[in-house]
Amino acid sequence: MPRLTRDSNVSVGTKELKVDDILKTIIYLPANQVKSFFIEIGLTIPREMRMFVLRETLREKVIETRKSRLTLADELNYRLSWFTEFTETQLENLLIFFDDPVLDKAFLEDFWTDLFSYMVEKGVTAKDLKRIIDLSIQHVRAVGLELPNMKTYNRELKDLFFDSMGRIDGLPPQKFRPVLYKSSTLTEVRDLGAKYDVDVPRRLKKTELADIIVKELKDRGQHTDELEAQVRAMSVIVMQRFAIDHDIKASTELKKEEIIEYILANAKETKETYFIPESSLVYEKEVEEVSKHVEEAPKPVQDVVTVVEETQEATSEEVVEETPEVLEEVAEVEEKVEEEKVGEAPTHEVKGPVQYVQSKVDLSALVEEIRLLRQSIQSIIPKPEVIEDRIEENESKEPVIINTAEFYGKPKSLKKIIKRDEADEREKFVEEKKAASSIGTDKKDDEDLAPAELRFIKKAGKGLGKFLFKLLKVLLKVVLVIFGIALLLFLLYGILAYFTDIAFLAGVDQFLDNLFGLGLLTRYLNLLGSILG
Repeated sequence: MPRLTRDSNVSVGTKELKVDDILKTIIYLPANQVKSFFIEIGLTIPREMRMFVLRETLREKVIETRKSRLTLADELNYRLSWFTEFTETQLENLLIFFDDPVLDKAFLEDFWTDLFSYMVEKGVTAKDLKRIIDLSIQHVRAVGLELPNMKTYNRELKDLFFDSMGRIDGLPPQKFRPVLYKSSTLTEVRDLGAKYDVDVPRRLKKTELADIIVKELKDRGQHTDELEAQVRAMSVIVMQRFAIDHDIKASTELKKEEIIEYILANAKETKETYFIPESSLVYEKEVEEVSKHVEEAPKPVQDVVTVVEETQEATSEEVVEETPEVLEEVAEVEEKVEEEKVGEAPTHEVKGPVQYVQSKVDLSALVEEIRLLRQSIQSIIPKPEVIEDRIEENESKEPVIINTAEFYGKPKSLKKIIKRDEADEREKFVEEKKAASSIGTDKKDDEDLAPAELRFIKKAGKGLGKFLFKLLKVLLKVVLVIFGIALLLFLLYGILAYFTDIAFLAGVDQFLDNLFGLGLLTRYLNLLGSILG
């Protein structure tokens, strides 16, 4: 059956309704009611269908974002270069990242259009179609035209979607590894594991760390029973030092590739066919290699929707064509460097096409050279404390004045002497004027001359200043007390998280880790692990 469009008609009950009219209410139906409906009729949906709609909805926004950031070798630009190979979770998170109600509505309209195509293809009765449409109408009448929260909508529907054989989150393991490793964060990878009911541990246990070291020693031919017993008897911190001294890559904190392997080995979608990769090179592929990778297509599952089969091939071709057009268009822009400024390195005007460094270039060596150069310069320049000490020593010596034309000593000391002399002369001048004037002979003259309102304002100003100072002291004490309590609660919670593994605290763990972007909880747990062994 051909794919439905918004102008297509669908049999609903005893009537024929246009898809565009159905979309006016169905897109507002909450995820829990959608999920209940599909569970009742016993229908599941291929994951590729939702991925296709997400990718097509986000495509123009991604191209626009990449075009505006092509002059920057930033992390977001590099991750978006993998957009054509994103997993479903990454596409969902990207929709949330853009946080655009127009995009959200466009996604829901296209998603439900394809969903009705799939339901008609699978023979869902007109009576059931009418039932879900009636549910959406009732919801709109009760709540209004309020779109679902996209942060939870897609995740709440996850149980309705299925992967093709041997795939997870829409990708085979051969693509899943490099795509997540190159274009996803640790938090996103852990979240993907939770989506497929895989509880990824935060760190390795002592025995697991010892197993990694012993295995590496066996591979090198350096293993002995005595050495293994010695390693297993070490504390965690000593074991990590042993691994560093023997150039063994082992740490209690899981690396990104280890988390990915843990998900593949434990998710029900892939654990039966899981295999350990022969080399770490599988993680070093770039997007061009992954997109050109040809793999044997699995036998089509009986429930795979026709709309996906018709559009997947066109999607891959459009992706390959559009990205180079953006690159060529931006490459033609001419850049004019700003004029030289004082204290900056000389610049020159650049004419002609500008060549941009692609984000896949490894700049780590250049960054390391700059760091070493900065350290060398800092080692040559004397520390500020030493310079200040020398200045104080020179200033402590009394300068010698030979005559009005010559001065031996520091210029700074001469300025102090000149200022002191000028101050003495001003004070002498003021005293002479006071003596010649009758003003100021009585202490109350100033108050008598000043109006009563002025005296009141002066007194009120002094009182307000004292009040604000006291208020500031009280606020400072309150802030310190709150900070102390928060720090104590954080330390106690870290101890609780270290000795227990309560599932519902995962959200608190993630919040504390993301607070200020410093990974505070993970650092604290690693410290406890090194202390308690």
